[in-house]
Amino acid sequence: MAPLSIAVRRVALLATLAVLWSLLLAHPAAAHAELVDIAPENGAQLTRPPTEVRMTFTESVNLVNDGIRLVDHVGATVPTPDPTVDGRTVTWPMPAVLPEGHYVVTWRVLSKDGHPVNGAFSFGVGTAAVPGSATSTGTTGTSVNAVPSGSTAPWPVVAIRLAGYLAFALFVGVAAFVLVCAPSRSNDPTLQLLARGGLLGGALAAVAALLVQGPYAAGASMSRAFDMRLLQETLSTPFGTAMLWRLGLYGVLGVLVWRLPKILTELGTWLVPAAVVATAATIAAAGHAAASGPIDLLVDALHALTAAFWVGGLAALAALGRSVEPRVLHRFSTLAMASVLTLVVTGTLNSLRHLTAVEQLWLTRYGLTLLIKLSLVAGTLAVAAVSRRRLQQKRVPLRTVRIEVALTIAVLAVTSLLSVTAPPPQPSAASDHTDHSAGPGAANDTVQMSLGDQGEATLTVLPATTTGSHLHVVLTDTNGQPLPATRVALKVANPARDIAPIPVPMSMRDGVWVASYVFPLPGTWKTILTVDGVGPSAVITSADVTIHG
Repeated sequence: MAPLSIAVRRVALLATLAVLWSLLLAHPAAAHAELVDIAPENGAQLTRPPTEVRMTFTESVNLVNDGIRLVDHVGATVPTPDPTVDGRTVTWPMPAVLPEGHYVVTWRVLSKDGHPVNGAFSFGVGTAAVPGSATSTGTTGTSVNAVPSGSTAPWPVVAIRLAGYLAFALFVGVAAFVLVCAPSRSNDPTLQLLARGGLLGGALAAVAALLVQGPYAAGASMSRAFDMRLLQETLSTPFGTAMLWRLGLYGVLGVLVWRLPKILTELGTWLVPAAVVATAATIAAAGHAAASGPIDLLVDALHALTAAFWVGGLAALAALGRSVEPRVLHRFSTLAMASVLTLVVTGTLNSLRHLTAVEQLWLTRYGLTLLIKLSLVAGTLAVAAVSRRRLQQKRVPLRTVRIEVALTIAVLAVTSLLSVTAPPPQPSAASDHTDHSAGPGAANDTVQMSLGDQGEATLTVLPATTTGSHLHVVLTDTNGQPLPATRVALKVANPARDIAPIPVPMSMRDGVWVASYVFPLPGTWKTILTVDGVGPSAVITSADVTIHG
């Protein structure tokens, strides 16, 4: 049996090697893929049809089957050759014959971190194009062109990620507890059951994640989870590769420590920590860090690893109850303290990586979710402090340990939600626009959208036709008085025709938020309004408008 100091030194050596490797290969961080350039430019009026459409993103992307479509002025999908992708550039050949008219390109691709992003832009052949979002060569920022498809993933994706985190934490925490804190308890049947449950649960969660990723990426129903074509597409992505590695590593760990005492052998004290670190790396590679450099992978992997030490170790303590010896409690207290300090450091680095302004903590969904996680962590640390004080008083802190377990499970639940929530995009500048006057007698449409306790927004479309519309938004509080806002963002989408949300730049004019837009097709369009600065967080509301031909 290797002494405790030898085991600790070996884990430290593995971590040091990982740090050195990451420093050698580091490059700047990124979040979800963002569209930075398109050709032809959005809103371009071409004298002849383009031979190809080229889209360049901030990172490598993967294509989604039927994810990119060309829609003509009557809403029909134009048959086109298949697009190809080379790293972060998508090249899409256009048909040899493309009649005169305006066209909308609606696209959906998969970021390197496994999250789908989508958007739309337009161009015209021999006529004016439909104005909308612009590329980085125009006046708007890149983030408006690549929006995550949904604020968060469907609940099965979130639930399976939570199951994966819990299983990983359970096995790793028990393994660390035996290796570092209580080698004499390696034959304990309760710990053996927990370790095997973590191994089997982790493997099953990895398989389930592979199955649900396909429908999630394609924007399809979860009933297609067993669609072999979607599964093959998932396996060809970095997310699929990470999951396959995780599944294989769980197999290796199962062979090594299906019987828990094997972790204390000379071979086990080397191979098991190495396999655990590699498994933590696959967790990072299946999240936001996949789109970033090795430094970010290291930070996320270390975050997952130390969280597992803490959460799984607490689960082992709670399961063993009062049979735990005082010296074991003291050892775990030291391990937990080191884990907590590392969690705070890595969590801070994660926050700095994804947030560019303090107000994003309460103005974005990602920031609010992060605040909830931080609040839960703070509560857990407070309970942990009570446990540590009781331990110093030579009392067994069984009750507070169980509270810690419940709180850390809640932290993991929020973490699973956070892992599939898009970080806020990079700041972008406002876009210019050109007014279109409403003709006399034209059809108009006015809708009211609730802003909750803050009041309501009134959106008017003049005229509500495909000839060009003037849009204005009036914000009022609950008393009908003008409601000031720092920013109003509008997007329009046509779900019936599978047209992704298209940003419509708005500006303030005489107390009213205004914009001009040409709806490319008649029908029911969903308007999505985001209002900042009217409450503690951004308010998102929506309504349907009817556009006539």
